[in-house]
Amino acid sequence: MTNFENFREKLMKIISKNPGLHFRELQRRTGSAVGKLDYHLYQLEREGRIYSRKEGGNMRFFSNESGTISERKIAYFMRIKYGKEILVGALSDKNYTIDKNMSEKQRKILIEMDNDGLIRTAEDGNRLIITLVDRAALIRFLKKYGQSFIDSIALSILNLIDEF
Repeated sequence: MTNFENFREKLMKIISKNPGLHFRELQRRTGSAVGKLDYHLYQLEREGRIYSRKEGGNMRFFSNESGTISERKIAYFMRIKYGKEILVGALSDKNYTIDKNMSEKQRKILIEMDNDGLIRTAEDGNRLIITLVDRAALIRFLKKYGQSFIDSIALSILNLIDEF
């Protein structure tokens, strides 16, 4: 195996075990230069081995060789602070509600999650009721990839507790 192939396989393992990592995190975990990482990610995407999705100014990367489309969608939103808060909140409370007065960025994320089929929203006065479309899929995802998300989930739960 060439050095290029070794590096790409290392990169694939990281992405497969940690779906939705952004470029800078991949750079930190591989210890590679920006140009080298950019080149190999481009090649892997061109070969159809990985998929990327833009979030603000970041690109998030997913393996096409492991995980389902549903898992990629969950991973994408679990890597975004507000998306993670919504998913964790709706998982822990079947009657999870949020205030309708939110930032434009939060509203955009909420709409994306709805369009991606992860949640459904219903209005209740000045609140929105958030319901998970497939609660079992989120639980399976957390069991499969929980190690990659455990610290961020714990922080989200602590933040939810602080709100009460």
